[in-house]
Order: sequence, then C-alpha cells, then structure tokens
Amino acid sequence: MAKRFDTTVPPFAKPPMGGLRAMFSRFTALIGSLVKLTAAERDLDGYTDQDPALAAYTGAVDIARAQTLTHCAALIAGATVDEMAHGMQIAARMVRTVLTTDKPSEVAMIRNICVMRNDTILFPLYRPDRPRYNALLDTAFDALTAYILLPGTVTMGNHGVAPVLSNNVDVAHTEMSRRFISLVAAMDQFVRADQMIQRRLAGDVRTPQFTSAMVGAEDALTAMHDALHHVMAVDLLRPEDGALWEMGYALHSLLGQEDDEARVFLFGTLIDHQVNFMVGGSHAVARRTRQLQTEFFILLTELMQLQDFGGPGPDDDGTFGPMMAA
Repeated sequence: MAKRFDTTVPPFAKPPMGGLRAMFSRFTALIGSLVKLTAAERDLDGYTDQDPALAAYTGAVDIARAQTLTHCAALIAGATVDEMAHGMQIAARMVRTVLTTDKPSEVAMIRNICVMRNDTILFPLYRPDRPRYNALLDTAFDALTAYILLPGTVTMGNHGVAPVLSNNVDVAHTEMSRRFISLVAAMDQFVRADQMIQRRLAGDVRTPQFTSAMVGAEDALTAMHDALHHVMAVDLLRPEDGALWEMGYALHSLLGQEDDEARVFLFGTLIDHQVNFMVGGSHAVARRTRQLQTEFFILLTELMQLQDFGGPGPDDDGTFGPMMAA
C-alpha cells in the first residue's frame, strides 16, 4: 500500500445533533467509510499502471480518508451523554490516530488493543447489557484492525502481521519478555528515585542535592514511560506475551488516571483480582512469566505508595495528593 502520512484533520465538523441516536448513526457511517478506505487503499496498492486510472484510485483513497476523518471529528466534538457515547468517542480517537500519526509504534499499540480487547478485563468500553452497542464496537475494531494490517500501514519490525498467539515455548524469551524485563527495571528505578524527593527523605529542598534528585526522578519517570510504550507496541507471539501486555495495559491505565481517588480505586481492583492476571502452566516460560508478574505487582504497590500517585508517602500519614518535600 502506498501509505501517505497526512496529519491534516478537518478543522470544522459539526457534532451529531439529536443525542445518542445521532451518535450511533454517525458511528455507523464512520465504520462504513473506514471499510471503503481500506478497500480503496488495497486497490491502490495492487495497481501498477499510470494515469488516468491511477488518479482515480488515488482520488478514491483521498475521498474515503477525508470522510472517515470528518466522521471522527464530529464524534469527538459531540457531547459525552453516557458511557456508550464515551466508548464511540474513544474508538473514533483510535481511528483518527491510526490515520494521522507518523509514529508506527502508536499504530502498533492500537493494533494490540484491538487484538486483546476480548482477552482483558481492563478494556472498559463494552457494556454487558448493551449487545447491539457491543456488536457495533466489535465491527469498528475489526474494521480498524483490517486497515492496520494493510501492507505498509505499520512498517516497524514485524508489526505488519496480525499477532497470532500460539503455545510455542521453544524459546526462553520473546521481544515482549525482554521489553517487560526492561519495564520492571525502569519501574524500580523510578520508585527509588521518586522516594528520595518526598517528605522526610528529601531534606532541604533548596540544596543542589535536592535539585539533582528531582532531575533524576523526572528522568526515571520518562524512562519508565518509554519502556511502557515499547511493551504496549511489541508483537504478541504467545499467551505469555498477552499476559505481560495486560500488565503493561494496567500500568498504562493507572498512569492515565488524572484523579487520585480513581487511580487508587483502579489499583485496589487490580490487587483484588491479581490472581486472575497470573498465567497458568508449569513449564519454564510460565514460571518465569509469573515471576515477572509478581515483581510487577510488588513494584506497582510501591509506586502507588508515592504521594504523586495518591499514596500516603514515606511517612505513612495517609495524606493524598502530589505533596512533595515542601
């Protein structure tokens, strides 16, 4: 596919008028235009001759792409009237990102979310009492996955191939296990660095030592985000990879919470269901994966004790909020 990255997004798009019914109608139209775009891209990729037929194929892609982005913009601009509207807006943002980003890793992250959406309890968009809405979401994510898997959409590594989880345990490590080990190490470094700049441990905030410690904590946080980004985007080659991806998605969800109480509630839910996240099996890969998962949950608990994440901090006084040494 002759993939052309274009970050142009329709600047003005009227939000759907008429409440939830109108949003469903617009979302259905978004799915239809995305399917047309995929077909047009596939036709263009298989065409090797010159004008004027090439211009027709290119024009069909441009029209379908513009229509899809217009639908995305309208949905995103609409009022979030309930959880279903929120779910359709999240899906529209995912489609828009895939169509406009110039970062293949972002596309790979969304691909993994689409593939793992039915295998993780952390994906929050489905509603058990809304089967038609759930089916519409599934149609949208299937259409988005089909677009992502077009040749040339994802050019990084093996990401142009749909993840196929197998039970192959012939190798001790996959790219996922290596990336997850790096994430665990980055989490440990961040927790240790951030502990040093909190109350009672930091000392005088006016000293050069505190300034240096603050910079170190910020660098460690950036490194942890980078390591998490790699985990979220890497290929999933076996069930253990899917389990480690779900750990990364849990951390991603926690870091994405802006409200301390919501973050603490989500953390409590994760801990309560920790046993459900652990992989089964007695072979070496399963045992090593469970060890990594256990280390992850220990570090996640330590991270959530930090005051920046709503925890009581090192003095254990129960204070919430981002209170630092000052």
